Formats: sequence, C-alpha cells, structure tokens
Amino acid sequence: MSSTRATSAAGATVIARRRSLLSAEILKVTSTKMWLGMLIGVALYIGIGVVATIFAPEQPGMPMPRLSTTEGLRNLFSTAGSGYVFAIVIGALGMTQELRHRTLSSMLLSEPRRNRVMVAKMGAYAGVGAFYGLVGVVFGYALALAFLPLKDHGDIPIDTMWQIAGGSILGCALFAILGVAVGTLVRNQIGAILGILVWVLLIEALLVAFLPAVGKWLPGGALSGVLQSTGFNGASYLPVWGGALVLVGYTAVFGVIAAATTQRRDVS
Repeated sequence: MSSTRATSAAGATVIARRRSLLSAEILKVTSTKMWLGMLIGVALYIGIGVVATIFAPEQPGMPMPRLSTTEGLRNLFSTAGSGYVFAIVIGALGMTQELRHRTLSSMLLSEPRRNRVMVAKMGAYAGVGAFYGLVGVVFGYALALAFLPLKDHGDIPIDTMWQIAGGSILGCALFAILGVAVGTLVRNQIGAILGILVWVLLIEALLVAFLPAVGKWLPGGALSGVLQSTGFNGASYLPVWGGALVLVGYTAVFGVIAAATTQRRDVS
C-alpha cells in the first residue's frame, strides 16, 4: 500500500513539474511582442494570398484551376494554411534567441532533465503555431467569403473547408515544432532564419510546384496534401492522411534529433 502511494505521489509530482515547465515556456513566448508581430505577418501574408488568388486573371491554358472548379476553390481556401511559414520561423527564432542570450541555461539548472525542457518548449510553440493556424483560417476564410461574390465561382465546399481548417491548424503546430528543432540544430539565428526562408519560399516551393513527384514527400508538399491543394497543370499531392503521416514523421524525427543534440551539447 505504501509503495503504491509513493508511486502515485511521484507520478503526480512529475505531472505537476511538466505542467509547470509548459506554463513557464508559454509565459516566456507570450511575454515578448515577437509572437504578436508574427501574427500580424500571418494575417497580411494570407490576406495577400487570398486576394491574389481571387483576382488573378483567368485565361484559357492557365496552369492553376479556376474558381469555377472544385479544385480552384480548394486552392483558395487552402491559402489559409500558408501561415505555416511564420510558425516555423517563430519556433526557430525563439530557440536561437534562448541559445544566444543563454536563457536556456537557467531553465536547465532548474530542470536538469533536458528532454523535459525540450518537450515543454516544443509544446509551447506548437500551441502558438496552432493559434496562428486558427487565426489564419478565420481571417482567410472571412476574406475569401467577402470577395468571392465579386467573381464567378462554383459551389463553396463546406465540408472541405472544415477539413482544410483542421489541416491548417495541425500543419502550423507541427511546423512550429520543426522550427524549434531547426533552431536547436542551427544555433546561429541569422543562419537558421535565412536557411528556413530560402528552403521554404524558394527551393521547396519550386520542387513542390514543378516536381510534385519529389516535392510531395517534403514537409511543404506533405502540407499541400493535408490542405488538399492542386498544383500546376492539375498536379496532385499525397492524400490527406498520407500528407499528415509524412508531416508528423518529419516532426518526430527532427524533434528527436534536436532533443538528443541538446542532451549532448553544452548550452552554457
């Protein structure tokens, strides 16, 4: 009986400690204006994407589907998930900033089990990423529904919109975790952010657009599958479940590598 009580007490202590770590990480993220600035960036980026998609000239032979088609409307609403760019950036920024200013060291002094610290940190940024995804969906959908009546369009796919909304929130949460992992592995803040932007906005974007057979297996291509996007000239990506599995796989692998690296690395 006494051993059972001791085990229960120890388990409760561990849970309380993990909650405390998570709360501390969330407070650390929200105590600066960086996350709010990124949130404004999410709204602007998605707003530009939605407006550009709706008012793009529609001519015969265009590589992207028109708004009169189901594929075109899916592409329009999937624009709400493009806030993942800011989710991965804020994850990397937060981690590299802690390494740069050595604030991570004080956290490790209070909790020497580094894996717990990394899990709490990834959990906090996953929450921020999910919030970015939610705001992106609400703002992007509202903007799309406001401007769509100005153009000829097909029937709005309500069921698909709900699925894309869930995929956007999930995708942004996972990309935020990827950002923390990248920031752990590439400790130089400028190098990490530049590397992310060049990869996401240039290299990966080109591969996903023009080599979908390869690009669909990359993180951005997997997210395109989750968001049910249609690529140039009708190119298709992974199914929703397949894209989600690939994206979760990337997140798990990079997260484990980052945690293992933190275990071995001197962060003082």
